[in-house]
Order: sequence, then C-alpha cells, then structure tokens
Amino acid sequence: MRRSRFTPLLCILPLLSLAIVASAQQPGYIGAGGCAAANCHGGTKALPEANSRILGNEYSIWSISDRHSQAYKVLTEARSKRMGAILGIEVTTDRRCTSCHAVGSPERAKGDGVACEACHGPAEKWLGPHTQANSHATSISAGMTETKDLVGRAKMCLSCHLGREDRIVDHEIIAAGHPDLAFELDTFTWAQPIHHREPKPSPGNTLPRARAWAVGQAVAFGEGMKLLASRAGRYWPEFAELECYQCHHDLRADSWRIQRGYAGRKPGSLQVNQARLDMLKILVSQAAPDARGAVDSSINQLVAAISNRPGDGAAAAAAANNAARQADALVARFVKQDFTPESTRAIVRAISADIARIAGNGPHSAEQATMALDALSSTYLGNKLQADMKSLYDYLEHPSVYQAAEFAGLFRKVAALAN
Repeated sequence: MRRSRFTPLLCILPLLSLAIVASAQQPGYIGAGGCAAANCHGGTKALPEANSRILGNEYSIWSISDRHSQAYKVLTEARSKRMGAILGIEVTTDRRCTSCHAVGSPERAKGDGVACEACHGPAEKWLGPHTQANSHATSISAGMTETKDLVGRAKMCLSCHLGREDRIVDHEIIAAGHPDLAFELDTFTWAQPIHHREPKPSPGNTLPRARAWAVGQAVAFGEGMKLLASRAGRYWPEFAELECYQCHHDLRADSWRIQRGYAGRKPGSLQVNQARLDMLKILVSQAAPDARGAVDSSINQLVAAISNRPGDGAAAAAAANNAARQADALVARFVKQDFTPESTRAIVRAISADIARIAGNGPHSAEQATMALDALSSTYLGNKLQADMKSLYDYLEHPSVYQAAEFAGLFRKVAALAN
C-alpha cells in the first residue's frame, strides 16, 4: 500500500534488508517496525482520501490506540502470572498463550504483541513488492492476506477470538482465569480501532457494515460448529463449548438463572452455548427466511445431542458438522446480499422483540445482542446512540449482579431509539 506514485527509496531499503535476512524456507514475520516509516504507514495523521487509498498512519493507530499492541504485555501482568502458576506453564513462552498473544511478531520482537502481520500475513515475501505501484494482486499471490474479503477476514479474526485446533482456550484455561471468548466482526473491527477507509455504499451493497455484521455472524457460527465437531471427535464433553451459567450461577431464589428454570430439558443436562446461536437465528429469520427451517433443524439436532446424550461425542460432532454445512450456505448467501436501512431496522426490531428470551440465556447472549444493536444501528444512524449504548456495555461489566429482566428492559429502551 502506498501514498503516492513513487515510494521514497529511504522507505524501501530498510524493508528489503529485513526481508532478505528472513528465512528463505517458510514466509516469516518481519515485525511491526517494517511498517513504521513515516512515508509508509507511520504517519502522524491520515492522508487525504483524494491523494491516497490508505490512511498512512496505520502503524501509529496500532501502536498508540490498538489493544492488539498490548497483547503480549498482558502476559506479564499479575493475573496472567497467576494463571501460569495454576496451569504450571510460563505464559510468556508457552504456545498455549503466545500463539495468539504474540501472533504477527517475530521471536525477537514478541513484545509487539499482535502486530501487523497477524492480520495481513507474514510479510517476508510480499513486503518488497508491496511498496510498488499497482502491486496489490502480486502481494496477495506472495502471501499477503486479503482483508477486504469479509469471509477471510472473519476467519482470520476468529482463529484467535474463537480458536482453532492449534489455538485453544479450553475449560482448563478458562477455569484458571482466562475470559471466555466472544466476538462480533463489525464491533471488534471498530473497537480495534479501525485503520482502513470504510467501504462506500454501492449498488447491491447499500449498507456495507450491515453486510459485514451478517457475514461475520454466519462465519462465526460455521467456524464455531467446526471447532465443536473437532473437539467432540477427540474428547467430550469440553465445557468451553457449553453455557457457563448452566453450572456457575447463584442458587438464591431471586437468581435470574433459577427464575428461568429448565423449560424443555432436564435440570443438570448439558446446554450448548446459546450466545453463539441467538443472533444467527434472528438474522436467518429476517434475512434468509427460506433457510430458517433447515438452520433451526440443525441447531435443534445439536441441542438435543448435547443435552440428551452428554457423553456421546460422535453424536455432538455429527450434529455440529451438519450445522456447519448450513453455515457455509449462509455465508455464500450473505456475501452477496444487500442490506438496506429498512431490512437492517427489521433485524434490530426482531432482536428487541426477542430480548427477554435472549437475556434469559445469560450475560454472554446479552453481550451478543448488545454488539448487534451497536453494529446495526450505527449503519443507518451513525454514532447517535453511542452514549445510550454505553449504558448497556456498562451493565454487562458486572455479570455477578446481572438480572435478565432488568437488562431486557434497558435494552428495549435503547433499541427503541434505533427505530
């Protein structure tokens, strides 16, 4: 990516030198410093769009404002050290931690945390060509990740924010103190904060961010089902795939979890993590109603397999693989589907209408509903609801005092402002 027709020689030479000394066998990480030149991505302010297709200050945004740059530092803090003591590992070197907390950084610069190449791909083979005019296709063929591809971007993010076979946050790690994983593509992109130019509306893509939300939901559903199937095929049950609050809840009579009860299932039976399903089901009901029967059937099959056959990993894996096939079809559909202000508002209304049930599934489902409301309302209202959205996020900061009915009432008030 470039800011002008000619890239200054002083910008290119350090980058090429770094690339030459990198491994010739496998594409390697160059390190965030390779992007830091002021004439590349290290500028102090964004370039005018008329002059440049990039902002020019991407490195500055990452290094100053992006939590990814602090991901490795987190491993040196007291909470992480305590987790390491519980697990019997050194968190700053163990792959269970560094495979995500230092991805994109070479061994010599792990302190950079989740750096540029975590998302854009190991730069050894594309860093030089990348500085030339009209080189994007060449860079992609040399290993750069095409982040404009919503599906590829979502899968890349989910490789850490959900996990994959070699990046696992399991029940053991969560019990040791790691937060449960949650993700929503549009919300996380903007919280990063965003360091690319926002896609412009175009024919057939009226609200690009609404499409990103929908694609992100479908990809997350599919990747989640594939991961669940993989885990169930090796060992089961893996409680990280299940609803935390089915076990971890207050036993007082006024507890939201006790008040909800166990409608339709036996108390103590295992329950799939509903937070990974709730928004997807509403999206399908509104944007792909003809697929609703097949999607609901696959989800019901999974729910039944986990609840009624708790020790049968093969049954859970088969049901999850079936759901993943449904997800793949949805992904292919949503990457082409137009989301208008009217259709997007309809999704928001559907979430609000179902918020009592969603909130009853616990804080994780409530968090997904909040991120959906934030992402979708922003597509047609801009930032008008930011102060009101803060009240929902603040409420969810304290799950120990969470009350489903209370949250649902608060959510409805904010959602009403979005319609």
